[in-house]
Amino acid sequence: MRKRKQPEMEINDSVINVIENTIDKKLNCWKDDLSSTIIDSVLKSVQSVIEQEVKKMTLSIRDSFEKLSERFNTFEKSLQFTMERQDNFEKRLEEMEKKIKLNVAEERQIQVLQDRLDTMEQQARSHNIEIANLPERRDENLLVIMEKLGCVIKHPINAQDIVSIHRVPHIEKTNNRPKNVIVRFTTKIIRDNIIAAARASKGLKSDKLLVSGTIQNVYVNEHLSARNKQLFRCCREEAKNNNFKYVWVKNGTILVRQTDNSPIFAVRNELDIKNKIKSHKC
Repeated sequence: MRKRKQPEMEINDSVINVIENTIDKKLNCWKDDLSSTIIDSVLKSVQSVIEQEVKKMTLSIRDSFEKLSERFNTFEKSLQFTMERQDNFEKRLEEMEKKIKLNVAEERQIQVLQDRLDTMEQQARSHNIEIANLPERRDENLLVIMEKLGCVIKHPINAQDIVSIHRVPHIEKTNNRPKNVIVRFTTKIIRDNIIAAARASKGLKSDKLLVSGTIQNVYVNEHLSARNKQLFRCCREEAKNNNFKYVWVKNGTILVRQTDNSPIFAVRNELDIKNKIKSHKC
């Protein structure tokens, strides 16, 4: 009995093995299908997310590019406007430079003409003296005073040598000093001799000229033009500020000297004051 049953058991084991193998294959197949399905699903999900992000980034980049393009266009317009303004400014600057050059040339020409006019005006005074700070009196006789002046300075002054004599008002109306006396002589030599004699007799006083009232210092100078008077005044102030010792007038020309041994400079305009006085400080 036992020997008969043994083949039947072997057949059962074989069947079982076949079934197990079949089940394993089926399970593996299901496993592969399941894995493939999961991976495909994940991939599809990831791909969808990626596509959405790429789309968003593309839209953002496009929007940024459009904004950048607008800003660039605005900048280009601004740059073009700036360049046009610069070109306009350069043109205006060139025009201004031309005008300035013309104005400088005109100013130089005007200055030359003014200098010539001043020279002529000063030459017209070459026969004149100017007496300053001489007290005024009603019904005064200036010819008699001039004759007395000649006696005081020890250089006779004759009436026939005088062409004209009169007082002139001050340029500054607020000046309360006596009006200056202008005397014109027949020749420049007579004028120069009288000035030299007056300077030699230092300390000329009004009482010596028989002028009553408070005693005043009287000054006899060359008759300068209004411009030269102003220039002489400025020259004396700058000479004092810069330690120049001498400032005087000779033949209508203002002269300066820093020390006894220094060279003599002529001052003919304001530029000479700057170049010849301010630049030569002690």
